[in-house]
Amino acid sequence: MPLRIFVLEMSYLLALMTVFVLYETDHAFRAAVPALGPVPTVVVWFGAAGGVLAGLGGIYFHNANWNHAYDYWHYSRPFVGAVVGGIGALLYYVLIMLGSTKSIAPNAITFDVVAFLLGFADEAFRGLITKLTKLLFGAGDTTTPGASGSGGHNVPPA
Repeated sequence: MPLRIFVLEMSYLLALMTVFVLYETDHAFRAAVPALGPVPTVVVWFGAAGGVLAGLGGIYFHNANWNHAYDYWHYSRPFVGAVVGGIGALLYYVLIMLGSTKSIAPNAITFDVVAFLLGFADEAFRGLITKLTKLLFGAGDTTTPGASGSGGHNVPPA
């Protein structure tokens, strides 16, 4: 396993920890972070943290049999995790709203957990998108190349 991947993942983790401390302690920093509508803004952070922890897990479990095809995966983990966590939490909110006849007051911690889990397991997010698309629009033939969110490529297991 290339040392640069480990250093990169640890740098991501340190940066995320720094942003967390700033967000929790600096009111001006917190006020400068834009809102995401009804979903708590910090879901992006939780998604990124989930992505970084998934990357570190990949390093710990596969350092002896490293596959360089995953190098780009590690470079992009916090960014993909942030986007997946944010969009996933928003989709979770929409699904809750669709499934309820009463007004819902979302619990922020629930959205943070959803964002973290989807940032950690982005394959689950792609599966959720495929199922949701099928449910809402009747589309999503999973036998078509790219329908799994892999772009039609065979994605090696994590």
